[in-house]
Amino acid sequence: MCGRFTLHTPIDELLERFYLPGFDLDYSPSYNIAPTQEVLTIVSKGGERSLIPMRWGLVPPWQKEVKGRPPLINARLETLAEKPTFRRLVNSNRCLIVADGFYEWKSEDSRKYPVYFTLDQGKPFAFAGLWDDGPTPSCTIITQEASSVIKPVHHRMPLVLTPDTEELWLDSMPLAKLQGLLPDQEGRPFRFHRVSTMVNSPKNNDAACIVPLP
Repeated sequence: MCGRFTLHTPIDELLERFYLPGFDLDYSPSYNIAPTQEVLTIVSKGGERSLIPMRWGLVPPWQKEVKGRPPLINARLETLAEKPTFRRLVNSNRCLIVADGFYEWKSEDSRKYPVYFTLDQGKPFAFAGLWDDGPTPSCTIITQEASSVIKPVHHRMPLVLTPDTEELWLDSMPLAKLQGLLPDQEGRPFRFHRVSTMVNSPKNNDAACIVPLP
């Protein structure tokens, strides 16, 4: 799964990397993005990309928010076409969720500790996502079986797109056809290191969250 991630890349680099025409929203770097918080997503309408803030945690229009009910922060790639909540979105409401790192928790000796993953030496990338409309647009991150690099830490990982497959994901190509074109995560230059358990609390949100432990 993916339960926390980061986005601290300067905004001008994000605009260039994702071919965005401009940006008129408040942007604050974050080192500990948690469920229900606002995240930056990219959607495409008529071939034009837009950067839109959304709530992380999909809320279907027929579902009332109930205090204590966990939000739908992840959706499994393998069952997207089977689950009613996601099936209606897979061909029409795909988005990119912008990030530059993510955390997974490794179980060891009856304890869990956080590990921070980056790609291409910390450059920004995009998770594949689905979004839904509503009073507050919301989104979920697509996950898949972990690559051999990530599997020793966790058996699942977010679907991290490449620039070419980002364009395909935003296109209207049916998911059944698109799935065979999604990137193979094996061999991609993921790097990781253990970090402080301070990241366990969303209240902690500064660069200390990603500093490697000795």
